[in-house]
Amino acid sequence: MVFHSVDVNGILKIKGQKQYGVSVAVTEGDTLETYCSGSGRYGQDFPVNPDMLFQAGSVSKPVFAFTLLRFVDKGVIDLDADLSGVLSDHIRIPMTFASLLSHTAGFNLHGFPGYPAAARSLSADDVLCGRGNTPKLRRIRPYGKQYRYSGGGIVLAELAFTRITGLELQEAFADEIAGPLGLRNSGYFQPLGKDKVGNAAFGGKLGMKEDPEHGYHYYPETAAAGFWTTPSELNRIGIALSRSYREGGLIRKDTAKRMMTPVKDNCGLCIFRGDKTRPELACHGGWNEGFLTDWRFSLNEDLCVTVMINRSDNPTAKASSQVGSMLYDTVKTLTRER
Repeated sequence: MVFHSVDVNGILKIKGQKQYGVSVAVTEGDTLETYCSGSGRYGQDFPVNPDMLFQAGSVSKPVFAFTLLRFVDKGVIDLDADLSGVLSDHIRIPMTFASLLSHTAGFNLHGFPGYPAAARSLSADDVLCGRGNTPKLRRIRPYGKQYRYSGGGIVLAELAFTRITGLELQEAFADEIAGPLGLRNSGYFQPLGKDKVGNAAFGGKLGMKEDPEHGYHYYPETAAAGFWTTPSELNRIGIALSRSYREGGLIRKDTAKRMMTPVKDNCGLCIFRGDKTRPELACHGGWNEGFLTDWRFSLNEDLCVTVMINRSDNPTAKASSQVGSMLYDTVKTLTRER
């Protein structure tokens, strides 16, 4: 079966009802279409459904930036203010939210492997000081001179955010983004609550290898990797950002413009921009242990595509991006022809 002329199962190698699964959402204008196939839990007859929760991996970052920018519009946060006083236990030079969110602060810690769901809780300080399963955060490139992707820098930004606002990220997201957009299945659920586990996908084969009741990893690096959601709700976030960029909405138009404007290379504030063939494209991918996400939306119109799959090897990552790209281009072409 194809979806918008794209052989989703074939490209992603979705086979049968007891292996991997995929959940896709396409929003175009006021129309939402979903496609689900395979199993949300490897080895089980557990059909994927549109409301099944998946880990979004690094797509957690632009959702964090969106949440933070709500506080920029309120005058609580200044993107260009020096954070060295707020973060004096971790940094010794002037640093801004803008540099951290654009990956130009020069830090290490590209990504995080996560921990078994039953692992002890860790704080952002634990992560930044190297008390978990990753090295200590340190600056390895000149500040502000070049793009270097750093999940560790996003954890540092989250720590500054919580210290300035007095809010944990999940609380802030629930109030500032989920509430206004009517999102019921999305949040920085670390750990995932018992009420959510029943319809949550398991990552890869973690349910067989580590924990048959909690087949996913715990991510104390909340802003960098801790977001759970569905493709349909992630599309709502993409459309909200697009509308903010075009006319102002959940964040002011100039605030959204700044988020979407590249600082170095093609990276804005936790968001990537398309090339010359797709200048209107905004996007981000996600990789957590056992999960992949491809999320892309247009800044010119209400068009958003999300692909989420419970498998995270490199060939599947390329295939997931291919599916997202093909669906986006197909729907965009149809929209122009109407």
